[in-house]
Amino acid sequence: MNKLIVAGVGLLLMTSLGWSEPAKIVVRGLFDKAVLLEIDGRQKLLRNGQRDSSGIELISATPMQALVNINGKRQVLTLNKQVGAVYDEAPLTTVVLRKNHRNEYRMKISINGRSVDAVVDTGASSMAMSSQEAERLGIAYGLGEPTAIATAGGMSSGYIISLNKVEVGGIAVPHVNAIVIQGDYPNVVLLGMSFLEHVNLQEHNNILTLSPRHH
Repeated sequence: MNKLIVAGVGLLLMTSLGWSEPAKIVVRGLFDKAVLLEIDGRQKLLRNGQRDSSGIELISATPMQALVNINGKRQVLTLNKQVGAVYDEAPLTTVVLRKNHRNEYRMKISINGRSVDAVVDTGASSMAMSSQEAERLGIAYGLGEPTAIATAGGMSSGYIISLNKVEVGGIAVPHVNAIVIQGDYPNVVLLGMSFLEHVNLQEHNNILTLSPRHH
């Protein structure tokens, strides 16, 4: 009887230990004194000395690597490195952006294979760019559908077009609708919802992560 009780307690202890141990950890962002982790599919930003509810502690972090304590063992992790149940590279491409001094998420993107500055604009229903920028990118926007557009400076004429491919980091989306506005406004490409609807967005502590959305 006593042996059965002891065996039962041992089984219960092993089960609870199993529940407390994270199955998979992926580094999604590295910063000075902070790391963005994906723990069993859950995004978590840890600063130096902080511990997650799963028991993972960040000892130190730089933009190159993070030193963490996992179940009493120290490990050095790099971007997109996956540890836990599976020891290979993370299959998903994640783009991590930090807000600039203008309170913008700004980055380099690729439109039809050409690099250009862009800013994330969740308030824009479509990607938008000036005709000046479209010409620099070699886009024949005049073949698009003419439209009238309300801007901060009043009404402007423009064209609705389809971009062959828009790429942010390693996230590529084909056939993205965009609006080209006559003139030099906006002065940077607006990454609106016609692209953002194809990705997952997560914002925490002025850090925005974009990852591919699986349909």
